[in-house]
Amino acid sequence: MLDGTIVNIALPHAQSDLGMSDGDRTWVVTLYALVFGALLLLGGRIADYWGRKRSFIVGTAGFAVASTVGGMAQSTWELLAARGLQGLFTALLAPASLALLTVNFPGGKDRIKAFSV
Repeated sequence: MLDGTIVNIALPHAQSDLGMSDGDRTWVVTLYALVFGALLLLGGRIADYWGRKRSFIVGTAGFAVASTVGGMAQSTWELLAARGLQGLFTALLAPASLALLTVNFPGGKDRIKAFSV
């Protein structure tokens, strides 16, 4: 969830380095949220089908690769594509991580502690 807002810190520098317009700058933030929100339910269903652990691992690895691509972007379109992929892999990662916590900590103080962390 942090990635949805932390990009705002680097965005002014990315805008000047990549020569982005203000409209493109808006899409860097919006595209991530749009793809994430649109695919979140599907990500939960995929986690049910593939398994929570596999879905979590694929989501984490995909998000790391997309973040690397975004960090090395040389054009606006590369950054936008990377942000879209980050949203996609986050939609896979988020429901799997919550499901893993729910299964591994069935109740009590440990579950409260796990969800708060």
